[in-house]
Order: sequence, then structure tokens, then C-alpha cells
Amino acid sequence: MKIWSVYCMFLWTTFVCCQSYEIYVSDAGNFDKPPWQILKFDQQGKNPTVFIDSHLNWPQDILFLEDSQTVLISNLGSGTITKHDANAGTYISDFAKDISGPTRTKIGPDGLLYVLQWSGNGTVLRFDLKGNNLGAFTKVGVPQSIGLDWDAQGNLYVSSYKEKTVRKYDTEGNDLGIYIDSNLMGPTNIWFDAEGYLLVSDYNGTSIKRFDAQGTFIGDFMVGLKNSEGIAYTPEGNILVGNGNTHSVKLFDRNGIFIKDIIANGSGNLLTPNAVVIKLK
Repeated sequence: MKIWSVYCMFLWTTFVCCQSYEIYVSDAGNFDKPPWQILKFDQQGKNPTVFIDSHLNWPQDILFLEDSQTVLISNLGSGTITKHDANAGTYISDFAKDISGPTRTKIGPDGLLYVLQWSGNGTVLRFDLKGNNLGAFTKVGVPQSIGLDWDAQGNLYVSSYKEKTVRKYDTEGNDLGIYIDSNLMGPTNIWFDAEGYLLVSDYNGTSIKRFDAQGTFIGDFMVGLKNSEGIAYTPEGNILVGNGNTHSVKLFDRNGIFIKDIIANGSGNLLTPNAVVIKLK
């Protein structure tokens, strides 16, 4: 039995290590002013190519829809989510319009698309994967919302860059109040790790911070950052973090230890990374 367990672990490790992928990075350029682009790199962070550079206006997030072979780009400046070919990056159409500054997008536990709004009433919107607007999921808005995730029970969490907080909602979108209201200077991405800790990328700070299930600050998980935005896990379990101050993407191990700049300063004319996505080949 022990030999079989070791063999299974060997097969799993081999499978994970052999998975090849590409790294996609949203470049917000000069924020509300161009240049804007979506870049593609190989898994070593080399050989940059421009994947998308049209129909962009302050791009915020990248979401691949594998079933339709399309990719969605949220554009804060134009209030649109544009749809592009997943392989060539070619513009297809507007997936959704008239959004008050769409920022982060993510598929929820119900299979629907959740969209955060930077401005307007700050409510969380829902769409089906054909682009039909299903209305607001929440009634209580979050100003300058730019990070979202769900816990194991299906509760939704949304970060407010402006208010330096994280708000919690139940599975029906009812407001459960402020979950985190301290130790943050400008939260962007938030996500739960495998142990149930909430990790928060603090854009105006110098670290990614860790909080427990009660929202209590535990400590810094990754350090040496400034203007961090855009998070992705590699198949090996390492973590990619966009770092705006150095126009680069940093690589950390699963324990938050810095390894290297996987995408070097300014590679592909990168200015302001604000979304990082791994796509398996």
C-alpha cells in the first residue's frame, strides 16, 4: 500500500509539473489614459506578445470562457465588458454595456458571472454567460469595489479600495456588514486560500495580508510589494503577483516566499499590471 501511495504521488507530481501554460497580463497603462494592452507571455515569463490592443479603455480583468473559446475584458473607462477570440485576441462584440466602471469579474458558485463596479451605486451585478444582465445581486453597494471571492459556505466578500475595507454578504446577497476594517491601506484582489484564510492584496501598502475566518489580521503573507494587483496560481502552486511600482510580475512560492521577478520590469512595454491570468495550453 505504501508503494502504491508513493507511485500515485509520483504520477500526480509528474502530471502537475508537465502542465504547460501561458501567462496573460492586463496592462492599465496610464490608468485613464493609454497605452492599454493585454500581453501574453510563455510560462517562463518570456517572449511577450501583444494579445489585445483594440477596444480597450482602462482594462481591469481577464476572464477566459473555455466552452465558447472567448475571453472577456472588463473596461473601467468605457463601462463595457468586451468579448474577444480566446486564441487570437480578435474583438468579437461587447459582452455587456452600461456598467458603472466594471473592475473584477469572476464566475460564482452558481455558474453566473459576477461583476464589480468602481463607481455608481457600487452594487455587485450578475450576468449569465451569454451576456444577459440579471440585475444587482446585492443591495448595499461597495464604493470603488475591486476584489471579490467566496468562502467555503458560499458567502461573498468584496473589497473597497476607497474605504479600505472588505464587506461580507450571504448566499442571497444580503449584507452582513464590514468584515475587515483595519490594517488595510487600499485593498484590491482578495481570495481565500486552501486553509480558509482570506488574503488581501494591499495596493497602497507593501504586502499581501492574511486574515482569519473572523476577519482578524494575522500578519503579512508576502512582502516587498508596492502597488500590487493581479493574482494567479501556477499549476505547481506558486503565486504570481502584478507589481505596479516596478512594472513587473513577481513569483512567490506557496508559502509566500519571494522567488524572482518572472516578468521583468517593462517587459513587453508593461507599465501597470492589474490582472494576471494563467491559461493552460
